[in-house]
Amino acid sequence: MTEEFDPTASLAAVRDTDAKIAQKMRWPLWRHAIVGVLMALMLLSFAVPMGWQVPIIVLVLALVFLIIRDDKKRHGMFVSGYQRGRTGWVIAVQLVLFLAVMFISTEMISDPLTSPAFWGLQAILLVGSTVLSLIWEKVYRADIQAGRA
Repeated sequence: MTEEFDPTASLAAVRDTDAKIAQKMRWPLWRHAIVGVLMALMLLSFAVPMGWQVPIIVLVLALVFLIIRDDKKRHGMFVSGYQRGRTGWVIAVQLVLFLAVMFISTEMISDPLTSPAFWGLQAILLVGSTVLSLIWEKVYRADIQAGRA
């Protein structure tokens, strides 16, 4: 007996699966906001005295584990921000944003913890990183929908 192979039906099944996965790959706003909080905490770790850096980094790691646990519960897998496809530009913008505010806060602000400029940079980083996380999700979902991820 010979089975007929229908490539058109196979491709349609793949496209249908991609559409279902793209629809499922949604995260709540708090998950995106945690990305902003993580970036702000990492910046803060450069501004605080040495004794406070370790607790901040422990908090960052705890939040990362919270994200991983939630992703595994929600999607059955951890979805890292580092994905192939068009999401790379979003990660690049995130990196540039973080490095820019880190440079400004460490090189141009003498006492960051008492400087309103530092806290303004913190707010920019928190909001900017949250928005970039939301954009990342849209780009990632579009890549899945198009069969690029």
